[in-house]
Amino acid sequence: MAEGNGSTLEMEELDASKAFPTFIVATVVLVVLTFILNRVFGAKKLNMPPGPKGLPIVGTLFRTRGPKTHVILSEMSKEWGPIFSLKTGWKYFIVVTSPELTHEALIKDVQTFSSRPKLLSRLNFTGWRSVNSALYGPYWRGIRKNLVTHALSTSKVASFLPFREEELETLITRVKDEAARNDDVVTVLSHCRHTVFSILLHVCFGERFADSTVEELDRILKALLVILAPQVIDFLPFLQPFSKHKPMCQGLLGRMRNLFAPLIEEHKQLRAKGQPKGDYVDSLIVLQKEMNLADNDVLGLIGEVLTGGTDTTANTLEWTMANLIKYPQIQDKLFQEIKRVCGTSPVSEHDVDKMPYLQAVIKEALRKHPALPFGITHGLSMQGKLGGYDIPEEAFVLFHIQAMQNNPAIWDHPEVFDPERFLNNNVNYDMTASHGVESLKFMPFGAGRRICPGMSLGLKHAHLILSRLIQNFEFTTPNPGEEVDFSEKLEFTVVMATPLKARITPRRDDGDRDKPRIAL
Repeated sequence: MAEGNGSTLEMEELDASKAFPTFIVATVVLVVLTFILNRVFGAKKLNMPPGPKGLPIVGTLFRTRGPKTHVILSEMSKEWGPIFSLKTGWKYFIVVTSPELTHEALIKDVQTFSSRPKLLSRLNFTGWRSVNSALYGPYWRGIRKNLVTHALSTSKVASFLPFREEELETLITRVKDEAARNDDVVTVLSHCRHTVFSILLHVCFGERFADSTVEELDRILKALLVILAPQVIDFLPFLQPFSKHKPMCQGLLGRMRNLFAPLIEEHKQLRAKGQPKGDYVDSLIVLQKEMNLADNDVLGLIGEVLTGGTDTTANTLEWTMANLIKYPQIQDKLFQEIKRVCGTSPVSEHDVDKMPYLQAVIKEALRKHPALPFGITHGLSMQGKLGGYDIPEEAFVLFHIQAMQNNPAIWDHPEVFDPERFLNNNVNYDMTASHGVESLKFMPFGAGRRICPGMSLGLKHAHLILSRLIQNFEFTTPNPGEEVDFSEKLEFTVVMATPLKARITPRRDDGDRDKPRIAL
């Protein structure tokens, strides 16, 4: 009996061991199928906004991704209305193109719609640890307060004035040098990027960098900006093991570390000696101890200031200049205002306050060509409602700024570049989006609690660079009769598909363009 019982027990154990892997496989398959079915059919229990049907699993991914995403979604809104949903992979996008619904979400129900989505592409870099990507809560409030206090406050911005002045003078020299080498033709964007980036490096590190270092950092951070835009793995996360995205992020992070680590260490040593530099990096060293930040968090926060402030401002300036070339009468009117306020003296920061037309020109460029057509994607802190529809907590919410600011039902002749529309001093269009529904028609920097904290600094750079360029040069197309190519593409920001080249002619002190011009 004993032997029989033992043999039976061994047989049962053997059968169990054979069955165990099968059990695991069956369980995994069941879990995966349940997950997929829940993704595909679960949201149907909610009263979701209408939207186009997509393919199984991938949804509308192949239809809506690419360099024309912003245009495609704008066209879709004409068919589906001011709020519609897109199933993109395993995620839902909610697209909003109405100021009224934007106000409802970002102003009235700000608590629900003020978070960020948990994008896997961001997790592959430093996690959801930057001001733009952090989930709504105490951590976000802490790092945002530090950024505003130590880099963007009025006193801090004023302290960078001497360096800004140097960079503006360098800008004019660089433009002249390129023109002298290239038959008076210059590439507008590269000069604007270099100037803004150099200023922001000074904001972060409190010192000037060699041109070669600036250019190397700019290449790294430009690549980073593109790779941190939403990726396929954000919508189909099961593809992560087959993607090169994570090693690419870590590679760029390593290059940043090699360049920044010695500078950060120098800041730490100066602080230890009681000689803190008082710049943004210095504030992060203090914050690192207070909030237990990882070294990678510090790198990510530095990179955020440099990338976020450079591309948006430089691209806005390129679009602005393209329109001033297309509409020479607007360029001339701007020059006449600069001449009236400043005479032959270089435009100062105080002069900008006396130039309503300059401010209107920049506003019109931001209206017609917002650098971020959707702002930064919003996430929900809980399931919410918008326009009477249910919005699931895991949804990504896009407020289509470009569609709203170019909607003929909202703006008169939005296709025309017309700064005059902003000359009535209407506070509704002060870009803070804080004056009721009307102000949400014009929100190039976002709205609500997640409005871009660098708005004032970005505008200061845009006003100063544009006014200095127009004060010194007249800009035209490289060849007579040539037209500006306004084709655009989405590369995280909306950029000109063909980088703008312009022929420059130095202004005479008297501004008389009928007299012979001074050769470069």
